[in-house]
Amino acid sequence: MRILVCGSRIWKDREGIKVNLASYAAHDPVVIHGGARGADTIAGEVAKELGFEVEVFPADWNKHGKTAGFIRNQQMLDEGKPDRLLAFHLNNSRGTQDMIDRAQKAGLLTIVWG
Repeated sequence: MRILVCGSRIWKDREGIKVNLASYAAHDPVVIHGGARGADTIAGEVAKELGFEVEVFPADWNKHGKTAGFIRNQQMLDEGKPDRLLAFHLNNSRGTQDMIDRAQKAGLLTIVWG
C-alpha cells in the first residue's frame, strides 16, 4: 500500500502520526511525503523507525518559486501513485489543503486529522 502523508509545517504530534502509520504495518506500506518540516518530516522519520519504505518528493523552490509546493503536490500524485492520503492539517495550511483537494479530485481515500 502506498500512503501519501502531508501536513502542516507546525504539526508536532509525533505519536499521532506514529499510531496512524503503524496501523498499516500489515500492508507492506510505502510512505510518500514532500520533505517539508512538520508533519512530512515526522512521518518520514516514524516510517523509517517502523521499517517502512519512504519516498520523498522535495519541492524545488529555486526553480519554481512560490508555486513549488503546488507543483510538488501534483508530482507526488502523478509519480508517487498513492493509494490514499493521510493529512495532518492545522491552521488552514494552504499547501496541505491543496494536497487534500488534489487527492480528493483524483479519487483517493483521504483521511484528515487536525
